Amino acid sequence: MKRHARRSPYRGIALALSLVTAAGAPCADVDPALPRYVAAVAPVPRDAAWLTADGAIRIVGYNDMHDMFDAFVARYTAAYPGTTFRLELTGTRAAPPALAAGTSALAPMGAEFTPDQLAGYRRAARAADPIEFRIAHASLDPRALSGPLAVFVHADNPLRSLTFAQLALVFTGKAARWRDLGIRGALAEQPIHRYALEPDTPLALSFYGRVLGATAPTHPDAQFHQSSDVIRHVGADPGGIGFGAAMRGTEQVHAVALSAEPGAPAAMPTEADIRAGRYPLDRWLLIYARPPLTPFAREFLRLVLSRDGQQLVAATPQRYLPLSAEEAAREREKLH
Repeated sequence: MKRHARRSPYRGIALALSLVTAAGAPCADVDPALPRYVAAVAPVPRDAAWLTADGAIRIVGYNDMHDMFDAFVARYTAAYPGTTFRLELTGTRAAPPALAAGTSALAPMGAEFTPDQLAGYRRAARAADPIEFRIAHASLDPRALSGPLAVFVHADNPLRSLTFAQLALVFTGKAARWRDLGIRGALAEQPIHRYALEPDTPLALSFYGRVLGATAPTHPDAQFHQSSDVIRHVGADPGGIGFGAAMRGTEQVHAVALSAEPGAPAAMPTEADIRAGRYPLDRWLLIYARPPLTPFAREFLRLVLSRDGQQLVAATPQRYLPLSAEEAAREREKLH
């Protein structure tokens, strides 16, 4: 008699999301407690290095924020007629050096500055470190380039949750067999096969920094790949475990619920858990600005962190998730 594997409720998160999105899912609700945007006076200096020859405000940064910034700019120019922009959103790597040189008014980023990027900024700017503003949660939509991190195991693996302490044991090699993670049965004595992202990528740096407190795994047997490759390998290996962008999951793997602290409730990479602040491997879209903030930077960020700005975030085709009123308030505090 042919045995049929039980379908996991955690399996294929990204596939389900893509089907919902294709059917025309509505954008995320925006917290009604967010303040509305009311324009103030925001003069643009005539001699700023980030102004183009024709007086446009130049912004260099992340390519997946183009739709979002088009919407921000339209809203800003409606409040300040005559203001013009030149958006050069070609990729995250271009943003830090342009901000350091003063040739970009802001630095839209899909990830935090890496240690190398921050070191380069310090050498070039010879000034205080840039101020980081979280402006949106990462997306669970497969069309987006920035997603929260997720830990994946093979679809038939009975593992359902892990703490960060257990993850650290896995990626340092201290957990060698599945029994070390509490698994019983046929899989218990099988070795754990680790699949990881290239250690110098923003996703990997985020994972290792939060889980290991380090910039790379210490176990020599970890195999390094891109997100889609990690998931493909885990999906083909019953003993595999790996991490990657949550929205890249397939039917061959399932995501594991995570808790940062022992005893804390484990959370999944779902919109509800992310927006409630429960999911510990969330990621964000960011805007960096040089201190002291210019009147333009302060006003533009005030728009982005308002209800009007967060409605524009929620309406993007990539379905980035807006901040809550509490989250936005923490970011607005940096404007003072």
